[in-house]
Amino acid sequence: MKISKTQFLNIMKFDYLKWLKSIQEDEVIIEFNKDLKIEELIKLENNQKSKAFMESLYNDDEEELNNKIDLKLEMLMPYYQELEMISGRAIKDKFGGDVIYSLETYNQKRFNYKNHEFDFYCFLDGYQEDEDTIRIFETKATTSSKFSLKGNNFFFTTLDDKVKHEFFIKDKEDIYFPYEDIKKLKNSDYFKNEKKLFNKFDDRGHYIYDLLYQKYVIENAVKTKKKIEYYLVILDHEYIHDGKSDYPNEIVRFYNLSSLLNKMMNVIKDDINETINIINKYNNKDNINLKESDLASYYYSDIDLTNFPSKNNLLIYTNRHHGFKDEKDNKYSVIDLLKAGYRHAIDVPYELLHRENNKIQRRVIEENKPYFNREKIRQGIKLLKYPIYHLDFESFNAPLPRFKGESPYSQSLFQYSVHIERKPGICHKDNDNYYYLAKDHKDNRLSLLESMLDVIKPDGGSVLVYNVRFEKARLKELQQYYPKYYNELEDIINRLFDLQHLIKGNKSLYLSLGFDKDDASLYNYYHQDLEGSYSIKKVLPLFSKLSYDTLDVKDGIEAMITYHSFPLLDEKAFNKEYQALIEYCKQDTWAMFEILNKLREI
Repeated sequence: MKISKTQFLNIMKFDYLKWLKSIQEDEVIIEFNKDLKIEELIKLENNQKSKAFMESLYNDDEEELNNKIDLKLEMLMPYYQELEMISGRAIKDKFGGDVIYSLETYNQKRFNYKNHEFDFYCFLDGYQEDEDTIRIFETKATTSSKFSLKGNNFFFTTLDDKVKHEFFIKDKEDIYFPYEDIKKLKNSDYFKNEKKLFNKFDDRGHYIYDLLYQKYVIENAVKTKKKIEYYLVILDHEYIHDGKSDYPNEIVRFYNLSSLLNKMMNVIKDDINETINIINKYNNKDNINLKESDLASYYYSDIDLTNFPSKNNLLIYTNRHHGFKDEKDNKYSVIDLLKAGYRHAIDVPYELLHRENNKIQRRVIEENKPYFNREKIRQGIKLLKYPIYHLDFESFNAPLPRFKGESPYSQSLFQYSVHIERKPGICHKDNDNYYYLAKDHKDNRLSLLESMLDVIKPDGGSVLVYNVRFEKARLKELQQYYPKYYNELEDIINRLFDLQHLIKGNKSLYLSLGFDKDDASLYNYYHQDLEGSYSIKKVLPLFSKLSYDTLDVKDGIEAMITYHSFPLLDEKAFNKEYQALIEYCKQDTWAMFEILNKLREI
């Protein structure tokens, strides 16, 4: 029976809680077939990769999700393919020797290892061999920020002087190694942080785990006296594009993870055996339909999910990943609570809700009425200055930067919408709406910026957004791209106000308004229909009859896909899709106006 890397990872990376949140939908079936053709395996691999990516961004019914997966994958596939080619060329230039890399799976280096009746195998993104060394390369469309101090706050600390050090440092050949491979360790918490890389569910560890599987297969399949090294190839988050069409080798970084993988071999051996046990348990001759519910039963056989509630179950508690504590400070995870038989949010013993906001959630469900902190909402609204500019951006983020000054995964702005509310409650949906939408894939950022500055006047009016971090980051990027407009953009940044702070609350904001620490930390508003989420799509129905269901473009993912399709459309189709994007972004800013207007009535 053949088992690919992706099929193995589907079993070993099974996320029980993520699955639990979606069990009302159709279950994903992980198919194994002794006679699967390579073409079918490729299709399965691509589908699972894109599904995992999309599920982190979008939550919808299974059919619509799968449609978006296909469109998103189609949209980004040229970037992924180009990255693999860049990686292959960089391998060849840096190491020489015999190099094998290809976009065609048939032409990639393949290894397989037979363990009893199970055939574990993998295809390699890059393979290099010279007289004394074999080098294995796994290319991932992520960035080095995940492994850096500045980017993702990943570091270790020397305990004597509390100095922070990069966990990965580069040698003279610009190859990154774990710190201990190059320099002598002093008294530090290095090994405590190293454990994060051993965790296959960690943001960084799951990339290393993928490479670990390849090491297991290769070193069981090959008998050689040559040294074998293992590399992760990822995008350099510090690379800045010069605007030219060709990307240099410097856009990627090489991480030599050989020493880390050596420490993890016992882990992968145990996981291979566990995979075999799971498959044997559900084996039906040569064909297996292994459902995610089978994995749930295998890993958590002591949890009965009969009649698990689809609404307001215990997963709605915010910050639940930090656990729950009783009066004696004993900590309990969500899994512990499930094993104890708790299902609905109100099943959880009240004394375990040590966070005040969780207590608010509980009371709202029990009393079946929303919670308001009217004074905080009113004091927050008083900070707004008129005219209010309700602002929303739409952006396209791709693995490879598109325009000058951008880095990998930069959010290229292609659209904005502004509704101007000149006095409290005085705003017209159409007449007071201003927008810009790029008509092609050329670099239209400057036109967008100058158009926006014509709309948002330097009059001191508040610039209202929903989730201020996104808009603030985009404005700061524009400052870098166009320093000529630095002061004008800085003025807008200083006037930003997050509408979410009026609803969810914000500790720093309300401390500055004179509220005590406890009160400042509490939610301003909670409704049981939020189910722990303050996304604008969850908030809007509670304050307005507006609906995105009637729009041709319904969310940010569809907005990206629609924008990406522009060059492929004839005039009639283009005009239709162009108008659909205008209406979508327009609804985002009008929604903010309607929510604010309702908050004034509280």
